[in-house]
This record gives sequence, structure tokens and C-alpha cells, in this order.
Amino acid sequence: MRLFRALPLLTTSLLAVALQFSDSHSTVSHAAERPNVLWLITEDMGPELGCYGTEQVWTPVLDDLARRGVRYSRAFTVTPVCSTSRSGFCTGMYPITIGAHQHRTNADQKQMLPDGVRPVTHWLQDAGYFTANITSMNGKKFGTGKTDWNFKFPGKPFQGDKWEELKQRQPFYAQINFSQSHRGWGAPAKADPAKVKLPPYYPDHPAARKDWAEYLDEITEVDGLIGRVLKQLEADGLAENTIIFMFGDHGRAHMRGKQWCYDSGLRIPMILYIPPTLTQPAGYEPGTVNENLTASIDITATTLALAGLKKPEKMQGQVFLGP
Repeated sequence: MRLFRALPLLTTSLLAVALQFSDSHSTVSHAAERPNVLWLITEDMGPELGCYGTEQVWTPVLDDLARRGVRYSRAFTVTPVCSTSRSGFCTGMYPITIGAHQHRTNADQKQMLPDGVRPVTHWLQDAGYFTANITSMNGKKFGTGKTDWNFKFPGKPFQGDKWEELKQRQPFYAQINFSQSHRGWGAPAKADPAKVKLPPYYPDHPAARKDWAEYLDEITEVDGLIGRVLKQLEADGLAENTIIFMFGDHGRAHMRGKQWCYDSGLRIPMILYIPPTLTQPAGYEPGTVNENLTASIDITATTLALAGLKKPEKMQGQVFLGP
């Protein structure tokens, strides 16, 4: 009699295990069909690239990426300083709505994220993505690993930090942070201070010209580093299945720039490249300039959409590609 009473329980347990295995297998199967996503994030950098019309800066890699992808001419961050901006675009939320609007809030003052709000990496992990914040490539330091978030959160936002892990852990979401354009520049090496074109509201003074030339040289250096990333993608056979977002964390660290809510403090470079081997969503037209107003928190929502995920209900960023 006890045997017969146990049979329904055993059957239910086996069914639960089977369903769990089926769901897990389905997630893995669907994950294998999803594209990789790579965020290339530059610090303190406005849209002073060759493809944006800036003189005395050499950015052949990014100019070519823009030629093959889409360049956004009216892209802005939602705040003009590192930690608040990054807190926004990693969650797809306006920082003030999650209590992350004070720059580098002390650790004991940081708030937990509200229910339904998570770092973008958590949503992707649930969908089977491997998430990495790259700090090394080919055994050498590469990328800073900067997050600079003004909130507390449960769990690990990233599962790795080595480039070499990506090839074996697809689909992946990876981000690389470039700090060269952050202040701390060296003397100008390529840009000629006498030939640079200063913003019209800058004083035409040798000190201003030298400072601007130094800034442009650091952008040139960032371009070279991004070139190394793109070559490594090709070498590893990942280029045809990797979507690339290149953007700045906020505007340039110059007068009326960083920490100021002027265009020069909020406007950023933004380039999106989707390989022709992947489905091209509505609104993505390679080789064009998109003049629609775009916010950094929209990158988050669009990343999830391109990964085949529905935008979370509370996410404030908007999907700017697709139906």
C-alpha cells in the first residue's frame, strides 16, 4: 500500500526534474543561437573623432567601424560624470530614480537596487550569456575593469576578466574600458597645437591649444587599442558573430565639459556595428549616420533586444532598433 502511495510523489518528482532539465536544455540551446555583444567604453571622451569631423586627430579604426556600421550624431549620456553615468547605462535607468545620482557615494550610503532593476549582465546571465569585464588579453594587462557603480547589488555582475575565456564561453557579453582619454595626458606627439581647431568658446591661447592637442593624441591612442581588439576578434574567429557598441561614458574633460550639463559634458561618440552575417534589425542601416536623439541608457535596452531578450518592465532606456 505504501508503495502505491509513493508512486504519485515519485512521478511528480521525476516530472519536475525532467521539466527543469528541459528548461535548462532549452536555455542553453537558445543561448547558443544568440550573438555575442562587446561594449567598448571610453572615459571622458566627447565625439572628437575623425568621422565626426574633428581635425588633427587620427582615428582610422573607429572611422572604418563607423563606415561599416552606424554612427550616432546625437548620442548623449544622462549625467556628465563617471559613476552616475555608469550607474545609469549599466542598468538602463536614470540614476536619480535608483538613488545613484551622487558621484561616488560612500559605500555605506549606497542603496540596493529597487526590485526589478538589475545590472544588464544579470539579465544576460539568466539567458545563458557568459559575462566578462576584460582586464587582460594574451596574458598582458588590457582594459581597466572599471565599473564605478553607485549602488549595491546581490550576486556577481561578471563571471570572468580574461579575453581568452570568451572563445570557449559563447555567447558572451564583454566590456572593455579604456582610460587613456581620461585626464593625465602627456605632451602632444601627433596633433600640432598650432593647427588644432579649438571649440569657439575656448580662448585662443597656447595653453588651451596644447591641452586640446594632448587630448586629441589620447583619442588617437584609444583608436589604436580598439584596433587591437578588432584584430583579436578576427584572429579568434569571433568577428562574424559579435555585435559591437563603442561609446563614451560622458563628455570630454575640458572647460564646460565633464561635470557640467552642457552638450560638451553630455554628448558622446557612439558607433554600432552588427556583422552582415547576423540579422539586420529594422532601423540599422550600415554606412549611415543616425541623427535621432539617443541616450546611453538606450544602449542597455537595445543590447538586450539584440540578444533576443524582452526589455524589463521597469527599465527606462528605450530600444532604438527593431519593430
